[in-house]
Amino acid sequence: MVIPFRRTAFPALVFFLFSLFCTLPAGLAEQSALNYFVDGVEAFQSKNYEGALDAFNRAIELDPAKLEYRYYLALTYRAMERYETSLEILEYLVQKDPANYFKAYFDMAGIFSEQKAYQKALKTLDKAEERQPHNARVYMEKGYVYKGLKAYAQAVECFLKAKDLDPKQAQVVYLMAGAVYLEDEQFRLSEEMMNKAIAVDPRTALAESARQTLLSIKGAKRARRPLYLSSSFAWAYDDNVPQNPVDEIVSPVPTVGRGAGDQFESFLFKGGYKFVNRKDLEVGAGYSLYCIGYKEWTENNVLAHTPQLYLQYNKNPLFLRVQYDFSYFYTGGSMDRHHIPFFLSFGNRSDDKLRMHSIMPTLTILEPYNLKSDIIAVYQDKHYLDGVTPDADYYSGQIIQSYKFPKADIYPRASYRYGYEDADDETSSYRFHEVSLGVSFPIHWDITGDIALTYMRTNYQNFPIAGDRRDNAFMGSISLTRPIGDCFVMQFFYNYTHNDSNVTDVTLGGIDPYKFKKNMYMFLISYNY
Repeated sequence: MVIPFRRTAFPALVFFLFSLFCTLPAGLAEQSALNYFVDGVEAFQSKNYEGALDAFNRAIELDPAKLEYRYYLALTYRAMERYETSLEILEYLVQKDPANYFKAYFDMAGIFSEQKAYQKALKTLDKAEERQPHNARVYMEKGYVYKGLKAYAQAVECFLKAKDLDPKQAQVVYLMAGAVYLEDEQFRLSEEMMNKAIAVDPRTALAESARQTLLSIKGAKRARRPLYLSSSFAWAYDDNVPQNPVDEIVSPVPTVGRGAGDQFESFLFKGGYKFVNRKDLEVGAGYSLYCIGYKEWTENNVLAHTPQLYLQYNKNPLFLRVQYDFSYFYTGGSMDRHHIPFFLSFGNRSDDKLRMHSIMPTLTILEPYNLKSDIIAVYQDKHYLDGVTPDADYYSGQIIQSYKFPKADIYPRASYRYGYEDADDETSSYRFHEVSLGVSFPIHWDITGDIALTYMRTNYQNFPIAGDRRDNAFMGSISLTRPIGDCFVMQFFYNYTHNDSNVTDVTLGGIDPYKFKKNMYMFLISYNY
């Protein structure tokens, strides 16, 4: 028998089918939500935050009661620096289920700390402390916040309280307390805490970090001394001794050589006193003595006296130093002591050569992604005293971009420098462009290697022979550096220079009188007090 279809039965049938659809796949909806959640976690871990956001939102739509999905959604918004949205979700979780989402307090405090809103971070952690006053992590997090506020005594107090509540945290607590004392420049207490961290378990990565920090403490202690002293002595061989030895020192442009080689020694002493000696600001005055002595070409000997003043401002990520030097140069000398292997005459029977004022501002910027920029400007006022060399004003600007490879002490760099010397005699005026590439890297036995390649283009616009002299110089250098103990450093240095120009001298058979090659080898040992 066929039952006729009645119009009044259709709404009931639709309601029945809809109810069946909604009740049967409830477990399937939960499973689908979990699948989306797993996809979101994978996307989050691979830093695909847009994909994670989409997956977590889909999971919440299918299973809105699952708070863990919302928690990961908050973490994703935090990673995307959408802090307000993340905070709203975390606050909801704390109110909805404070027992299971106590960890949300730490995430909220972390967001406030990232925003430098340390007081808000402390208020959040105070609420966490009210709920769980014996939770060690609350005090660890408070220690980090107080460190950000530079409230060093409170930071150490919180770290040590965390250790009392959870002795298993002793090593990380000692390490962090030592870091706080180091930042506060309480070096003795910092060393004490680092040694305690090592004693807990010398085999861990935390212990190794403490050992490395102990080395940093020695350097920091030395940097905070008001009196600074350093000196160096070098023996070298130059196979193409310069004709203008002072210009070789005060000018970046390679000078034409004699075509003959010679041994020489150099000595540098530098000392001074810091009138203002704070971590963020230094003001000091000093004096440098520099001496070069040749074995045979004693007329190339140089002696320089340089008193100086400087101001340095340190505020991470910016470091600014402005230095003024007044230099007085002498050239020539005697061979009185050359019967022994000591060539330095320290200006004995030398002649006045040059009086120079120098101003050198330097700005260092520590950038994200392990990048560093150095911007260097130089102004020199040169007044020659030999009655022959024309006076000049020298200007230059340089930028150096450095990078540090993650997890490796390898530092590639690139630099560009432009300079201009305006001499009273136009034929001696020049401009130059310099491009350089280099890399510093560890080798073995605490030896650090450095390789640099440099190209320089120099233009003399009013040169008497060619009218427009253009020099091209190619330079390469290699150095090996090794510390000896805490104060001594030993270094080997090699430099090669090849220079030519567009000038041809008919009287010399059409050769380029400014074309030359130079090899220089140097062994140096320095001491830093």
